[in-house]
Amino acid sequence: QNQQAGQYLFKIGDPLEHAIFILSGEIQLEDLNGKRISGLSAGSAGALHRVAHHSPRNVAAKCISNVRYLSVDANLLDLMLTWDQAGSLEVNELSPSQAVSHDDWMAKLLQMHVFQMVPPANLQAMFMRMVEIKAQAGDTIIKQDQDGDYFYVIISGRCQVTREAAGHKSLPLAELAPGSYFGEEALIADTQRNATVTMLTDGSLMRLSKQDFRSLLNDPISKRINFDDAQIMVNTGRAKWLDVRLPSEHAAQNLPDSVNLPLFLLRKKLTVLDNKMAYVVYCDTSRRSSAAAFVLTQKGYEAYVLDQGIPQRA
Repeated sequence: QNQQAGQYLFKIGDPLEHAIFILSGEIQLEDLNGKRISGLSAGSAGALHRVAHHSPRNVAAKCISNVRYLSVDANLLDLMLTWDQAGSLEVNELSPSQAVSHDDWMAKLLQMHVFQMVPPANLQAMFMRMVEIKAQAGDTIIKQDQDGDYFYVIISGRCQVTREAAGHKSLPLAELAPGSYFGEEALIADTQRNATVTMLTDGSLMRLSKQDFRSLLNDPISKRINFDDAQIMVNTGRAKWLDVRLPSEHAAQNLPDSVNLPLFLLRKKLTVLDNKMAYVVYCDTSRRSSAAAFVLTQKGYEAYVLDQGIPQRA
């Protein structure tokens, strides 16, 4: 899209409906009185990032020259970032020595830390609402790019997880044995599936609907915290900030003394985090941080989600 010199891309108080990227020309950011705060030119390091990405807008963006810009639906962009970075988070598998029989899959789930945090009444309701489905070798259980609808637990048989990329063959990611569960990240972050899961053998699975998963499992263990309370925890040494956005996003705007560990690296780099320290996890909204907090909780960390994402004043 194009805008002429002297016109505004947005003004203070406008809702954050679109992420703006400057492709050519120059803009300046202004305060409520029209005073220049800073400038931004196409091709600069700052132009690689979204312009003043706060909701609602806390600055105005005035075109100094004719400007060509890219406008992307802000909510869609956030979903895509979450989907892309959650690529390694779709599955949770057990080693062959941890494989369970058809009769004790519930006991295996209850031994996992994340399920031990769920209130007993919720667990009882979860098991009652789970529905068993039979599957044959070759059946697709979840399909990449489709909306998340169910949380799954394998009670018999084996599954293969693959990821597809345009112009390439499907890439095998993992094999899942009885007792493994998968599909939770797409339900937490409200994104599309980032992998395909196919039955390698005949078997059966238990599935729980998205609504039941959220109300019975995720909501009870998801600790949300507002900025002021989180800041007190950080200032008193009880917690650290954990930024799960991309390094470029962190470099452009971050909270002081925050640790940057992108969502897509979280499982592989967990050892860099202190398991005796609590973490307040944040992103632009709360999609990526919610998915990250679930992973941290699953691994035994104390994690909080910064409600509504990084604040405007950061």
